[in-house]
Amino acid sequence: MRKNIQYLTDEEIDKIKNVLSNKNSGLSLRDMAIGTLALNYGLRPSDIAALKLENVDMVGEKINIIQQKTRVPLELPLTAAVGNALYDYVTLERPKSGCEYVFLAMGRPFGRLSSGGLTHIAAAIMKAAGIRQNPSDRKGFHIFRHRLATTLLGNGVAQPVISEIVGHTSPVSLEAYLSADFVHLKKCALSIEHFPFRGEVFIDE
Repeated sequence: MRKNIQYLTDEEIDKIKNVLSNKNSGLSLRDMAIGTLALNYGLRPSDIAALKLENVDMVGEKINIIQQKTRVPLELPLTAAVGNALYDYVTLERPKSGCEYVFLAMGRPFGRLSSGGLTHIAAAIMKAAGIRQNPSDRKGFHIFRHRLATTLLGNGVAQPVISEIVGHTSPVSLEAYLSADFVHLKKCALSIEHFPFRGEVFIDE
């Protein structure tokens, strides 16, 4: 048995995109860049925290990392949205430091941002977007991974390709995301026209 996984709605995604592109959202450039990475690539927090300056190839327009969980190499295309967000953070806000990691803590000694620190950043993005503020609402970046996987599934992308994009070593790992693949789940629906129901069952109150 498996619990249902919370997912981001289209409306929530629009609100998140708005705050990540709005310099007056109250978010730092660092947090906007981290959120843009998570939303576009579905990267694990550990991989975002471990991202090094040398991993980002602005000229070749790609990002190359070794995934922290699986130790499997992953190459991603550097989209304009991600590239611009990283450029703004590194050139305008990132503290002057010899640290090799992209994302640094805001206070001295400006060391590497921990993967645990990204939990607070995800919550800050949700708060700025005005979504998922109930105690039981899921607020971590894993929900961004879920969104990416289900969107790709809904668009008909082959499961092995999706597994590679989100960094899964086994296609079986995608089974947890199938419950929110509404595009294909609707095709499995069966008609109930031949089953007897009282008329008031379908009357809106």
